[in-house]
Amino acid sequence: MSEKKLVSIITPSFFSEDHIDDCIRSVLSQTYENWEMLIIDGNSKDSTLKIIEKYLLSDDRIKLIKNFNDSGPAQARAIGIKKAKGDYIAFIDSDDIWSPKKISEQLKFMEINKYYFSFTSYKKLSRDNKLSSASIKGHFSNNFRQYLRRRGIANSTVMLKAECFDESIFENIGDSHGEDTLWWLLIMKKGYKSYLLDKPLTIYREVKDSRSKEVLKNQKSVWFFYRKQLKLGILDVIFNYFFYLIDVIIRRIRFYLKNNYN
Repeated sequence: MSEKKLVSIITPSFFSEDHIDDCIRSVLSQTYENWEMLIIDGNSKDSTLKIIEKYLLSDDRIKLIKNFNDSGPAQARAIGIKKAKGDYIAFIDSDDIWSPKKISEQLKFMEINKYYFSFTSYKKLSRDNKLSSASIKGHFSNNFRQYLRRRGIANSTVMLKAECFDESIFENIGDSHGEDTLWWLLIMKKGYKSYLLDKPLTIYREVKDSRSKEVLKNQKSVWFFYRKQLKLGILDVIFNYFFYLIDVIIRRIRFYLKNNYN
């Protein structure tokens, strides 16, 4: 694996003072060193910026982009991707954590297999800081039609070749829920498959008021972008939506049956 490949890490932040320090330190701990971290902050009024600025002074791979017209994480990620210089794009949310070998193992996985789009399994960290013993994973590979009926690609586990993104992806930006899922589907619709590296290289932190917890809004968003952005017929939407829900339920049951919090 060549150390010449630059990995651009995209991190939206918004009132992230509680956890962004852990997030940045997990990036700094990476065994693979050729990366840049673009933090796109949406006018945080707490101590988020002070924490970020501390790292700006100590490591020039970390860059702050002030997003004065913030309209949600998808818009922030789009800004970061457009500013990115990397051969690969990776994402980590401001309250999540990477294991030290996350970049090196995932990049090796992609280069050996010539993959354009990959994701990893992950563990959960509860609000009282208990780490799950079980990990959550998606299917080992997905194409567009398959992923309409599935889930399992967590944002902070994703790495893609930069060429997967173009203006057709950035046109689908708003402040709705589930826009990362819409992006993955649009990328797969262009012919790129997604592949699972089945190692729990990411820790997803459960936080209060997380968008992923807003179940009803998430489900409405899925129905909306199936119909509007992906332009599926009503019967196609019903069919895929039904199996998507089944897939989510099965994976959650498996996780909770296997898991004991340490």
